[in-house]
Amino acid sequence: MSVFKLDPEVYKRYKDEVLKLCNSFQKIDQPGLSDQQIAERLGLDERTVTEIRCVAERDCYSLDEWEKAIEFKKKATLEWSALALKRPDLKPK
Repeated sequence: MSVFKLDPEVYKRYKDEVLKLCNSFQKIDQPGLSDQQIAERLGLDERTVTEIRCVAERDCYSLDEWEKAIEFKKKATLEWSALALKRPDLKPK
């Protein structure tokens, strides 16, 4: 596995625009772009956009928010499984 270094100046310059264009934040009126599409639009390579997006997502939310999101997704998955598989024992308590 190779190490990828992101220039802090590149991060600062493109962070807001990458977040605005990506799928990180749900928007009803327009779907976000893929990292490849963002890279093409901004004149960057895809790996740079991916790194900017990943770091920026973590900068936007506290650890508590990430933990809440994980618990929400886990509960939703279990509820769906219980319903779809007709297994009420799978439903979270």
